[in-house]
Amino acid sequence: MKTFPLIRVKWSNEHSMAAVLLVLVLYHLPQWLDKPSGILSFLLLVAEGLLLDLSLNILRYHRMWCCVSAAVTAAMISVLSFGVPLGVRMLGVAIALLVGKHLWGGTGKNIINPAMIGLLFILIVYGIPYPFFPASFLLIPAAVLSLLFLKIRPFAGIGIILGMMSALLINGDFTLLNLLSYGVFFWGGIVLTDPVTVTSHPVAGSAAGFLVGFAALLYYPLSVSIIIGILALNLFSSAVESINDKNIGMQKSKLRIPKQVPYLQDQSQMVDLTDDRLELSPEEEIDKLELSADEILSRIKNNEVFGMGGAAFSTYQKLMTVLTARESQKYLLINGVECDPGLIHDYWLLRKYPNEITKGIELLCKCINFSAVHLAVKDLDRLEFSNNINTHKVLDYYPIGAEKILIANVLKKQIEYNQIPAACGILVLNVQTIYAIYQAVARNKPVNTRFLTVANLKTKSAKVVRVRLGMKLREVMEAMYPGVINVFAGGGLMQSYLAEEEAVVDKNINFIATSVFPNYKESPQCSKCGNCVRNCPVGLKVNLIADLVDQGKLSETKKYFAFECISCGSCSYLCLAGRNLSDRVKTAKEATK
Repeated sequence: MKTFPLIRVKWSNEHSMAAVLLVLVLYHLPQWLDKPSGILSFLLLVAEGLLLDLSLNILRYHRMWCCVSAAVTAAMISVLSFGVPLGVRMLGVAIALLVGKHLWGGTGKNIINPAMIGLLFILIVYGIPYPFFPASFLLIPAAVLSLLFLKIRPFAGIGIILGMMSALLINGDFTLLNLLSYGVFFWGGIVLTDPVTVTSHPVAGSAAGFLVGFAALLYYPLSVSIIIGILALNLFSSAVESINDKNIGMQKSKLRIPKQVPYLQDQSQMVDLTDDRLELSPEEEIDKLELSADEILSRIKNNEVFGMGGAAFSTYQKLMTVLTARESQKYLLINGVECDPGLIHDYWLLRKYPNEITKGIELLCKCINFSAVHLAVKDLDRLEFSNNINTHKVLDYYPIGAEKILIANVLKKQIEYNQIPAACGILVLNVQTIYAIYQAVARNKPVNTRFLTVANLKTKSAKVVRVRLGMKLREVMEAMYPGVINVFAGGGLMQSYLAEEEAVVDKNINFIATSVFPNYKESPQCSKCGNCVRNCPVGLKVNLIADLVDQGKLSETKKYFAFECISCGSCSYLCLAGRNLSDRVKTAKEATK
């Protein structure tokens, strides 16, 4: 079943390329003031680039794709070859796109900068004026804006800037006008921040960038030296990236995703679609029950309590694993983080039923001698728990609620991917699972109901709803938000799927919503921005795994540790190309278990 986040970042590759194009226009200003006809030449070069790239993309993908990157390539050739006959420059743009990009397979697959290939051709057949830019203070705005792009690939970009500055200092030519005319910030901010052709490795990128910039101005102050230097750096970067393919381990969560629906502040606001009572009768009062540990465990097992955080794993089996663990110290960690940006029912439960949750914890403590009990939440407001329960406020990062990530943040213990926390003596249970334990033990009744978040993402509203397992999803949605068309369901907003008409509430469902389809345009033009890799909580090379899945090479994904994926959906949410990467990694995970 294809799953995906129902939201994604609004920024895209096209936005980034448009921003670069704007800065390149500013670099043209001194040239255009000196020779206004250059504006027409610029427009012709950009139009040529767009049309050629569009035509090649149609031939390659049989679909029309936005070709802003081709406009950037043409604009870069335009500003660096000013004064060269238009025909030669147009041929240079064609060479750049054909040889520098599409020969390799299209956007994101080339390992050398297309504009540098086009410029090298122009240099060989005609020559290029040097320095590239006129000595003009009008270049200052463009130079300053160039520095903003260092965030994309900072190491090589800063390296070439420092290298060129060092050469200018040694030569005694360090002036503001020389920094502008030699394009020091242009090369660092615009060219060597290209994520497709420049390594993200800090040491290799910094060192190579410095050497290229230093050599270009110190020993060979010619246009050919900087162009050849950058192409050599591109090839070096490709070699570095090809050997840097190992999993980098559990990462500290750092992704912030805004809450998509507000929490319920009125604790009475819950809709019950079942006919089952919640309160205990006098004869069922838990304080009057004198149950042994074995009897408590038996009721948990017989009443089929399951993990209500989304995994739906048997709580009894989890308890028995902790009981038989050889660890001398054992911990109970209650997950009340609710890090998915679409869920609200755990927050509501903690404030509506603190006594019942506390009783559930006491029942577990009768079964297992825990060294400590911890409750992890994002918000301490209006929480009422005893001092015997250590309450932790965790940072609002996604996916901070993932089991092993939560353990690392609260208990400061690292659990390896092939280790089971319960086998290490750590029992992690969702808040609703604790509440279900209380109900199952006190009432000795099977767990056949649960609380869900039911949301309308169009209106940014949500409700806490109690449902019976087996109820139709559309029936639940119709009761809350009548007349909607699309119904999505899953473990949360970040892991949803389009529900079929007859789909029902099962143990894995935490979330039901109506929404528009997220804009996953599935562009094949990955810009290698690195968002998916930098923000993967387990450090997977998501882009490489996704490419192998697209090529049908599922068995090869094993070397990139696809089986460690925790299905958080962060990569799909962040992808600037609009690719549903998490579903691809999920496919690889299932194929390599």
